[in-house]
Amino acid sequence: MFDEIIDRKPFNSIKWSYLDSCGDSSESILPMWIADLDLPVHENIFNAIIRRAQHPIYGYAGLPEYYYSSFIRWMKNRHQTIVQKEWIAFSPGIVPALSNIIRKFSHPDDGIVIMPPVYHPFKMVIEKNGRTVREAPLINTNGSYTIDFDKLEQVSKGARIIILCSPHNPVGRVWTELELKSIADIACSHDLIVVSDEIHGDIVFSPNKQIPLFKADARFMDRTISCWAPSKTFNIPGLQTSYIIIPDKYFMEMYREELEASGLGVPNCFGPDAAAAAYEHGSSWLDTLLEFLKANHEYVRSYLAQHIPEITVSPAQGTYLAWLDFRALNITENLHDFLIHKAGLWLDAGSRFGTGGTGFMRMNIGCPRQVLDKALHQLKQAIKER
Repeated sequence: MFDEIIDRKPFNSIKWSYLDSCGDSSESILPMWIADLDLPVHENIFNAIIRRAQHPIYGYAGLPEYYYSSFIRWMKNRHQTIVQKEWIAFSPGIVPALSNIIRKFSHPDDGIVIMPPVYHPFKMVIEKNGRTVREAPLINTNGSYTIDFDKLEQVSKGARIIILCSPHNPVGRVWTELELKSIADIACSHDLIVVSDEIHGDIVFSPNKQIPLFKADARFMDRTISCWAPSKTFNIPGLQTSYIIIPDKYFMEMYREELEASGLGVPNCFGPDAAAAAYEHGSSWLDTLLEFLKANHEYVRSYLAQHIPEITVSPAQGTYLAWLDFRALNITENLHDFLIHKAGLWLDAGSRFGTGGTGFMRMNIGCPRQVLDKALHQLKQAIKER
């Protein structure tokens, strides 16, 4: 199903149409950085968009009942989790939601806690909105990451918000119920709001299990904002449709006020239809995708172990992002430049993800195996010839 190589360059793809952005104008650069899939969407999503596009007027859209009901059924059937309609608010994306939440639920110079190395827009939206970043770096033990709860406790004192990445991007951890309950202990102790980015929540490999944050512990219900979307799951980030789950009624009113103030409360006319089609019809498609992505993760691990054992990859519990450790190679030049100019690979520099990221690279492996094999071969040749 996912073997076809699809040419994205002529269709205004950030990933493929702007290769000169990486510092090399060569058309031979293989981009494997930004987190979207080089794989076709489910046919029902495609058909829903075509059906809507055939209507000749693309005016302002709203949020129809099926925008809500399809997601509610998905969460019940896929995650055995009850979500009520009144808990759901819209956002065009998770990052805009984070920005709105930070502005509304904190004050200038308030401390916002993150756990790096972590999705780099977290730090960006904190700083751009005049708040203070507080870090509790993850503990890396031979490539496996855990939360440093002593540090998290320390930096949470006097802070206002914890932003959790669940599953974690870029290291691929899927947090356990015990870990989430320990976060609840700290949040309650210091009266913190916990904002959980769960955009990769459907991309989780057995036997690991995604536990929606508000389900993990009853104490989260009045202090949690969970951010979900079909974007990563069904490869429709360009349709700008996300679901912000806020069980607390007062928090929901606050969020809606900021959403209105930001002018980001109106969806595009394709997003809700595509999201509903995905959630209504995409379950078996996703099962196939998960098998494919898990096999790609294993292929990367085994290829590196055999051909470039100096580069190691963190165990994959979720996401289609491989977190590669290049430190043992002792590459003295800029690692991004080396990969671009010597290997022809555009990966995401680990340094972008903050503390603990230097010497690492994030590789998007959500692509046909033929493309992945080409990338690994180019990497092997570049290391061999350096």
